[in-house]
Amino acid sequence: MVNAEDLFINLAKSLLGDDVIDVLRILLDKGTEMTDEEIANQLNIKVNDVRKKLNLLEEQGFVSYRKTRDKDSGWFIYYWKPNIDQINEILLNRKRLILDKLKTRLEYEKNNTFFICPQDNSRYSFEEAFENEFKCLKCGSQLTYYDTDKIKSFLEQKIRQIEEEIDKETKLGANKNH
Repeated sequence: MVNAEDLFINLAKSLLGDDVIDVLRILLDKGTEMTDEEIANQLNIKVNDVRKKLNLLEEQGFVSYRKTRDKDSGWFIYYWKPNIDQINEILLNRKRLILDKLKTRLEYEKNNTFFICPQDNSRYSFEEAFENEFKCLKCGSQLTYYDTDKIKSFLEQKIRQIEEEIDKETKLGANKNH
């Protein structure tokens, strides 16, 4: 069985790549807040590189920070911590993003007419096909009308599925908080 930390790491890796994992792992292992300088020292890398990674992680909700001002220097000090307790919200946000992209694609499919090359399956919008006299740019074959009903049906099904998942998970999250 996968534990929450492994899931958290794997999710970060799939969204942001391997580059940020060292920083995230240090924060998870430490279990308390750390400054970017402490992380840089432990990893033996430049503070600026750590900050870039932390900012990427923060943009996706994997880490958060609190900011204080150093009394001596006047500089801000950022204390970073992992948001492992926010994993469900991170996943929900990702699903919402995917949902938006699927809806955009569905609108594109609904609002356009397409043609396809029977030889290499290259797909062209009506405008592209018209500009090229309904001939394939790659092989010169005559393009044929492409019915997008299956694509639209698939997209509509996926949209419904993700909307139901988001709705269910949102309700579960709301019930947990009460």
